[in-house]
Amino acid sequence: MKKANVLTLLFILGIAIVACQQKATEPRKDIITEMYPEEQAKIEKLVGDIYHSVQKKELERLKSYHLYGPKFTEFKNGGLRHDAEAGEKMEREFFSAFSDFQYNLQDLKVNVFGDAAIATFHGDFSAKMGEKPLAFQLQSTLVFVKDGDNWKIVHEHFSPIDKSFLDAK
Repeated sequence: MKKANVLTLLFILGIAIVACQQKATEPRKDIITEMYPEEQAKIEKLVGDIYHSVQKKELERLKSYHLYGPKFTEFKNGGLRHDAEAGEKMEREFFSAFSDFQYNLQDLKVNVFGDAAIATFHGDFSAKMGEKPLAFQLQSTLVFVKDGDNWKIVHEHFSPIDKSFLDAK
C-alpha cells in the first residue's frame, strides 16, 4: 500500500474516532422536559392532514399515515383492541360508507419523546350515512413513532366524550 493511502486511511480513522468520542460525550436530551418544537409542529400539521384526507376520501393517503404491522393497535368506542388488519379494514369500510365528513379538532396537544409522540385532542365530527346525519364527539389519542423522516401512527384510541362531564364544567 502506498504511503499516501496509508496516511489518508489513518487520517479518516482518526476523524471517525474523535467523532465517536464526541457523540458519546454529548449530553443526552431530557425527553421529559425537551419540547421538540419543530417535531411538534410537524405532528400538529400531520393530524390536520389526516382528517383532511378523510374529508376528501383519500383512503390510500390515509393509510400512508399509519405504520400498519404487528405492533399497530387501536381501541374504539370501548371495544376490544384491534390489530393492524382489523383496524385498516374497519377504517376503510367506515370512511367509505359516509359523505359530507366535517371535523373540528379542539384542544390538540402534542408531546414528543424523541422518536415517539402522543397527540391528544377532542374532536367534533359529523357526516351523513345516506341521508341520515351523524354527529359525534370523541376524545382521541394518536401515538406516533418516527419512521425515517416521517411520523407514523402506531396506536389509535377514540372514545365518546361523556357529555355529562362537559355540562358540569
